Amino acid sequence: MWKVAYNLVIHLVFPFFALFSLTKKKMRKNFLERLGGRAHRAPGPALWIHAASIGEAVIAENLVNYMSSRTPFGRFAVTTNTYYARDLLRKRFAERVYVSSLPFDLPFSIKRFMEGSTFLALLLVETELWPNLIWAAHAQGIPVIIVNGRISDDTLPQYRRFSFFLKHVFADVDLVIAQSEQQAERFRSIGMDPSRILQAGNLKYYRFLDNLPDSSIKEDTICFGSVKEKELPLILPLIEPLIGSFPGYSVYVVPRELNLIDGIEENLPKHLRVSRFSNIKGSRPPEVDVVVVDTVGDLMNIYSHSRVAFVGGSLAPYGGQNILEPLFFGTPVLFGPHIENFREIGAMILSAGAGLMVHDGKELLETIQVLLRNPEKREGLGNAGLRLIREQEGAMAKTVSLITEAAWKNSPGS
Repeated sequence: MWKVAYNLVIHLVFPFFALFSLTKKKMRKNFLERLGGRAHRAPGPALWIHAASIGEAVIAENLVNYMSSRTPFGRFAVTTNTYYARDLLRKRFAERVYVSSLPFDLPFSIKRFMEGSTFLALLLVETELWPNLIWAAHAQGIPVIIVNGRISDDTLPQYRRFSFFLKHVFADVDLVIAQSEQQAERFRSIGMDPSRILQAGNLKYYRFLDNLPDSSIKEDTICFGSVKEKELPLILPLIEPLIGSFPGYSVYVVPRELNLIDGIEENLPKHLRVSRFSNIKGSRPPEVDVVVVDTVGDLMNIYSHSRVAFVGGSLAPYGGQNILEPLFFGTPVLFGPHIENFREIGAMILSAGAGLMVHDGKELLETIQVLLRNPEKREGLGNAGLRLIREQEGAMAKTVSLITEAAWKNSPGS
């Protein structure tokens, strides 16, 4: 009954969703692919990982890289919701991993995608609850595993409101590997069988860092990473005083959305020397004051060279971005108070003395100035961040062990 009711609703709503999607450039780019693509590359068993957007795609990339060299899995298929996450992974994986957009949660789209493919398991990164996808995988005997499971503060009340329905979806989920006990309790509260919930830690602490430059070599660089639109009026006015206080430094501004680039350039003081990252990437950097990053996938590289980094999505109420990323390179991290989606991580960073919280633009400016004038304090924060990352790397090993145990039961000849 629940499947019939859900599909009735989704088929009634989809025409309106389709019309809306066609008015949005971001959604048009992979709309036809999501209507019913097909996994052409699965002559043998493959592990299917679904990652909604950029943050989840990074976790998927690290899972593939880790498992490729440490487990019996030889083939992987990765799907995403957004075209930019898809394109990033295609660039990173080249030809060794099949990457596609996830079909819409319509029975015919899901069926067409899965036809002729053999999947050992379906890994849903964090919380991607697509009922038809989960039901179809279960019907084919494919274990469904939620990896790095989390439910955000904003989503939790909505999920609890529909827990009467979600328990019928969770009935076909074989395992939830939650980030923490708090997250495990949230899954229990919305209908997941407690016996199918385990904890392994947060995979955001792990990064498969390959072919990145030596992070011990820092440059005179300040990075504002993953900046969101409402933060620009708070951050852009800080650039001129920073350049004035620290001549010879370059400020890198990395917007979360590429459509913000023109606005950033227009609002920078005209006398500053400004360059887009695409114009200097791969060459000896010219003497510029501000670099506006107009590429995808280069933020970690920039963090690795920076003396200090601010992670955006946190000075305005967006819920935060991945405030761990600078710590992989011993780069002190600063972030604002709006880290609802990273509350546990933020508390751990502050407790470990690996980063600092600022509450407004004025405090952000003052904190950066203090750190740039105090190498010992910077080094102390950076070393604390490296220790924190090393302590948490066991989450990946434990998660992969649980995935392997669940998925290999479905392998041919098992």
